[in-house]
Amino acid sequence: MRNFLTTIFSKDKSPFASVKAATSWCKRLQEVDTQSQQLKIHQAVAAFMTEQRVASLESLHVLLLLDDAVQLSYEAVCYQYISNPRMSKDIEAKLWKQITHFAADMVAIYQCFVQAEVEGGKKAELALLMPKVLARSLHYLSIQAKWHYFRFEKVPSKLWILSHQLYRLSEIEGCDSNPFPLYTLHGKEVTSCADEYIQMLMLGSLSSNNLSVRQIDWVDRWLNQWSKLIQLSRKFQEGRYHLCVNLQAPEGPQKIQPDCEGEPFRYWGLHDLMQDVADLLRRLDGGSLPRDIGMGKDCPAPLALELLKHLDMFWSLSIRNSVVQRSERKKVAKIADIISGLDCIVGHVRLDNDKFMRKSATDERGHVDYDEIMDMRLYGFVSTRTKEKISPAKQVENKQNDWFVWSIENESAGGYGAVVQFSENEWVRPGLLLANRLGRNENWQLGVIRRLNRLTDNEVYVGIQSLAIAPVAVSLYMEKEERKELISLAEDSAFGVSDLPNSRMALYLPHQVDGKNVNTLILHSADYGTNKIYRVQARERVFMVRLGSVIEKGIDWIWVTVFVLSQE
Repeated sequence: MRNFLTTIFSKDKSPFASVKAATSWCKRLQEVDTQSQQLKIHQAVAAFMTEQRVASLESLHVLLLLDDAVQLSYEAVCYQYISNPRMSKDIEAKLWKQITHFAADMVAIYQCFVQAEVEGGKKAELALLMPKVLARSLHYLSIQAKWHYFRFEKVPSKLWILSHQLYRLSEIEGCDSNPFPLYTLHGKEVTSCADEYIQMLMLGSLSSNNLSVRQIDWVDRWLNQWSKLIQLSRKFQEGRYHLCVNLQAPEGPQKIQPDCEGEPFRYWGLHDLMQDVADLLRRLDGGSLPRDIGMGKDCPAPLALELLKHLDMFWSLSIRNSVVQRSERKKVAKIADIISGLDCIVGHVRLDNDKFMRKSATDERGHVDYDEIMDMRLYGFVSTRTKEKISPAKQVENKQNDWFVWSIENESAGGYGAVVQFSENEWVRPGLLLANRLGRNENWQLGVIRRLNRLTDNEVYVGIQSLAIAPVAVSLYMEKEERKELISLAEDSAFGVSDLPNSRMALYLPHQVDGKNVNTLILHSADYGTNKIYRVQARERVFMVRLGSVIEKGIDWIWVTVFVLSQE
């Protein structure tokens, strides 16, 4: 009996005792549920560090084995968090802690082996395992960053510092681009230290986009493949690279500034990535399903299409912003009315335009309304369109639910910054078109959201670029379609004539391209086509125009140059 008890208490039950012990330990682990598997492996990892065990080559083999064994259960716990957005705060906090603490401890234990001194004869074997150690460390750092993004939190500086150090170490070891499978669970899918680092950087570039938990997760999975389309460079090339990272700074990716040159900066471009995104958009528009083109089985096609359009727009802005410098800001304290969406903006801008035109007409000819007289002569009644024009105050009153009230805290020559309550403005996204006015008697001014920054749980900083201080609402018609509609209306209308229905709406604004003044329109994306010819009506003035090149595109709007062919 004494010998039996001695055997029990003297035996090392830690899986880190040997590879053989770890293999048996993992087999017995299959007898418990998925959640318990992950917790038990976490306990074993924590005990290794608490007991300050020696970081030997054999214990590293054990760690790699345990890390492989935990992946299925760990991914199940992560999926439980991602797939349940309406869980209680207590459950959310418990899962968040379980996921991030495990990732943090895995990074910490791998660090033990990165810093370990191994006997001379085993240094070569350790060097062969080091790329996988570094890549898995970067993978767990990326997981921690991702879960901070789920809560709209800023990634702690220490995570960025460590990720920069690990990637730099992979460069020094000459293994930063060595390809290999990260885990046996992932089959033949290969990665590298650079891929894991780039994936973390690119997800960081989207951290201010106010995406949902599911959207962040989808993008992160797509970045598994997209990261292979990006290469980091030590030498900057103007026009080729759009983002950079400072390996000695406690922060993630940033816009390339004049002082961002040489060591310790790394640069990368987005052109190859954008080509792949454009190809996926074409295939989804053509009827392909996300699962058939490698985008995952659980992402519905409409949601995948919407998210891809947003990414296309946002990274296009990153390319554009790489050559655009910001104006100096000054602090202000103002209140502004805000509206968003092209249709809503056109409606309010049209009221501004009509109000201005009618004021000018009244000053010139008194209170006689010739629009009403012409309607009575032509139709025998006053059309709805004319009624809307002669009562702009009432229309604005009816549309007050369309706008929000924001606090403007800074201004510059190019735009302004506002602090808003997130709970009341969950719709804000980079690339959204909006309009603002500082008083009820002021005109609406056009702008676009360029960036977001989460300040607190319920406060978001919004950076807006101003596009035009006096946009003009216009109607677009295509000649062939207009004739068909007029024929149909003549047959159906009791009066023989009526207002033309279903006209397309757009905004006209002057713009400068390469220092030259050009005419431009902002219209719905579906209405755009290269060299498409429209009849443009801006109140009494009518033009025939041809659409030109794209200046910028949003999720549901597009900004293009136009060439005037004739004026009626």
